[in-house]
Amino acid sequence: MNYSIYLTDSCNLNCKYCYEKNMHANTEIKLEVVQKLIDREIKNKTKQCILTFFGGEPLLKKELIYEIAEYIDSKKSKTQFLYNITTNGTLIDDKFIRFVQTHSFIAFSISIDGLEEVQNQNRVYQNQSATYSFVESNTKKLLEKTDIPIAVPVVTKNNEQFLLDNVENLLKLGFHKINFQFDLTAKWKDEDLIILRKGFEQIADLYMMKMREEKEFDILAIDEKINSYIDEKINVNDNCSVGLRGANVGTNGKIYPCMQFMYDDRYEIGDCNTGIDKEKQRKVNLELKQELEECKECSYRKRCNHTCSCINNAFSGKANETAPFTCEIERMMIEIADDIAEKMYAEKNSVFMQKFYNGAYRNIENKINNLNKGKK
Repeated sequence: MNYSIYLTDSCNLNCKYCYEKNMHANTEIKLEVVQKLIDREIKNKTKQCILTFFGGEPLLKKELIYEIAEYIDSKKSKTQFLYNITTNGTLIDDKFIRFVQTHSFIAFSISIDGLEEVQNQNRVYQNQSATYSFVESNTKKLLEKTDIPIAVPVVTKNNEQFLLDNVENLLKLGFHKINFQFDLTAKWKDEDLIILRKGFEQIADLYMMKMREEKEFDILAIDEKINSYIDEKINVNDNCSVGLRGANVGTNGKIYPCMQFMYDDRYEIGDCNTGIDKEKQRKVNLELKQELEECKECSYRKRCNHTCSCINNAFSGKANETAPFTCEIERMMIEIADDIAEKMYAEKNSVFMQKFYNGAYRNIENKINNLNKGKK
C-alpha cells in the first residue's frame, strides 16, 4: 500500500479556493501512529511503499518528517520506502532541500498557479498578504538541486483567461512537469468551457513548439491521454484504485480511500493501529467505484476519469455521478491530446517518438526504477 499521510490539518495560507473541510483544525498526527503504520508494512513484507506527506501544509511539521525518515532508516528493512510531498512551497528551506537530495523522493508537488498576479489573487497568507515572491524564491532553489518538482496550478474562474501565460511563467521558473487541477469550489458554466478550450489549445501549440525545439515539458493530464491514444490497452480509470493500492491517513490515525472522504466515518477502512480492514476496503471500493450506465456506451470510456469518486464527489456531490463539467473537460483533453499525437506522429518528431513510443515517458514508475538502479 501507498499512503498519503496528513501530518497536520493546519495551514499557514488562506487560499480562496481551498476545498479542505477540516482545514485549520490545529490537529496533527503523532509520530508513534506513523511508526505503527511503517511497522505493519515491514511486517507484511511489503516490497515497496510510497509515503506522501500531505496536509494542511506538511512543511509546518518538518521535524516530524525528519523523524519519520530517521525511524525508517533505523529499521534497515527490506521494504523500500519512497517519499513524495504536496506543499504550498512557502516553507521550503535549505535544510529540507538537502533532506530531499539525500532521501528517495520520487516527486515534489508545489501548488503554484503561474503568474505573480494570478498566484496572489487566490493563494495568500492568513493575513491576506501575497505569497508569490516566497514560493518563487524557494522553488528556484529547489529546482537548482533536483529535477523532481511538479507545478500544480489550480485553474479557477478568475484565472482561466491566463492559462498560457501561467504555463510560460512556470517554464521560465524551471518547471518541466505541470499537473493542472480545477477549482473544486467554483460554479463552472458553459462559457467557461469556451475560455478553457482556447487556453488549453494555446498550451498545446506551445507544447508542440517545445518538442520541435527539443525542449519538451510534461503536462500530466495531456500526456495521460496521449498514452491512452497510443496504447489501447491502457484504461485511465485504473489510475484511481479507491483504497486498494493507495489510501489516505488522517491526523486521527484512521485510514480513508481518498481525500474527498477524509474524516467521514462511513468510508473509514482501517487505522494505523490495527491496519486495513479488508472487508471494509472491499465494500467501500465497490460502493465508490461504480460506473453510470450512460458512460458504458461512451467511446471515450477507457480514456476518461469518469469513475474517479473523488472528482465526482467534488463536482457533483455524489461519488458515482459524473458532473457535466467533468465530462466536458475530459472530452476536451482527449481531443486536444489526440490532435497533438496525430501532428507529432505525422512529423515523426524525435522527442515525441522517444517519449511515447520508446518507453521514455517520465512517469513515477520510471523514477522508481531509476532509484532502484542507483542503489545497486
